[in-house]
Amino acid sequence: MVGQSTSIQSFFSTRTSPTKDIPPKSSPVPGDGFTAEELDNALLPVRQDNWTPRGVYDEYEIDALMFGLNRVKIVGRLVNMFESSHTTKLPKGLGGSVHLVVKDDTGAVTIRLSYTLPPTELRLGRLVAVWATYVANGDRGSFPCAVAPLYIKVFPEKDKSCRIRVLEGAEFANLCRKPLNYQPTLMSLKAFAHGGSEVIDAKILVIVKSVSARKRVTKKDGAEAYVTRVVLMDDTDEATLSLWDTTSTTPNDWQPSHTALLISSPSLNVSHKNWLALASDTFVDVDPCIPEAERLRGFAGRKVKREHINPTFPYEEYALWSIIKPNERVLYSLADVDDRARETPGETFEGYLSMIIMDLNMTTLRQQNMLMCNECCGIPIYANAKVAKCKHCDSQVSLRVNPRLIGKLVDESGCITSGKLVLSDHAWTRLLGRSAQELIESSASTLKSVEHRMLHIRITLRFWWSEEVGKLVISEVLE
Repeated sequence: MVGQSTSIQSFFSTRTSPTKDIPPKSSPVPGDGFTAEELDNALLPVRQDNWTPRGVYDEYEIDALMFGLNRVKIVGRLVNMFESSHTTKLPKGLGGSVHLVVKDDTGAVTIRLSYTLPPTELRLGRLVAVWATYVANGDRGSFPCAVAPLYIKVFPEKDKSCRIRVLEGAEFANLCRKPLNYQPTLMSLKAFAHGGSEVIDAKILVIVKSVSARKRVTKKDGAEAYVTRVVLMDDTDEATLSLWDTTSTTPNDWQPSHTALLISSPSLNVSHKNWLALASDTFVDVDPCIPEAERLRGFAGRKVKREHINPTFPYEEYALWSIIKPNERVLYSLADVDDRARETPGETFEGYLSMIIMDLNMTTLRQQNMLMCNECCGIPIYANAKVAKCKHCDSQVSLRVNPRLIGKLVDESGCITSGKLVLSDHAWTRLLGRSAQELIESSASTLKSVEHRMLHIRITLRFWWSEEVGKLVISEVLE
């Protein structure tokens, strides 16, 4: 039998590839800790505004401006911003241009700001100073903003004789906050949405309720743009305002339930319910100096406090009241509490309630990642953690136990639905038999057994009622 010939591979030892001996590296965690806005700003050169006027500029009120060559300086607040037409051919080296509508207490003027770097510091409501050497008289029929026909061109990087600068400081806080052609008879938000948008020069006064995160979206034509949606309200209705591109960073300075907006001639999107937008002739006065704004702020503060998903326990108010409280221990029914609160609305009192737990939502909220919650920038935040990040301002927000963890409570005279109680941290620990951190770390089976043990048992609650809070405050849970 003839033996088989040996192959040449048998004379060499088998070796693995050097790259295969190296253990594979773990894939990097997505994200590096920087927001999209921080990355965009990092790519832009640092702005150095050390410009000083080369000559004498006469300061004018806007209604006193005359078209022609003259060194003028004006001070006013930005009430509108919109980009120039994309069909306009830009000169070489020009990054873009934006139209700004600036008004003081006397009138308004349109400024075309040309730039090589986007002006990130310009936002609606900010006070600006403008230096220019020429004022043009625009055509009202074809002008970008017909209600502010005087026209000033500013290109700081090219023309050293003109400049626009944001004025900040306490001394400028109350300047130019008087609305133009103001009438106390304003249109309500509900009336505007139901036919009032057809009225010429309609004015609505609203309060900022919440601000969404700034998002990058793709339009129907394929172009990408940034948008921020702001929920507005008054004492009649709510609406959503969309701010695009140049105005999308404006709400960073707005405070929910406090910032008031007087919007003149807004645009209404008929394809959506109560969807507002800014047109070229729209004026937005931020925190105008009018009496109606203070009244609306008070209404918004009370409404937001009542609708807050997890109000803070009023430790300071309760401690001050406890010093002078009457020494009484009265067992109330829910009907008794309701009658006393209605008969004497301004009275603050304390007592006890004997309630039966009819429903618990511990396992459901754990599965939905909603054991803890809070609000920031008017946006609800839920998580199975004690701290979470706000999607709008990126700040770390402390979370508390979700009040909807307790379902319906009943006694012989009535019931309390889920989320209508304000419990202290001590009361939550006494009720659940565990702290907030232990609640987060508990498994689903553990929480299920706790639900079975607590369901349909009778508990005694020590409550405190105050009209300022508007909800029953539970300071202690007794066995």
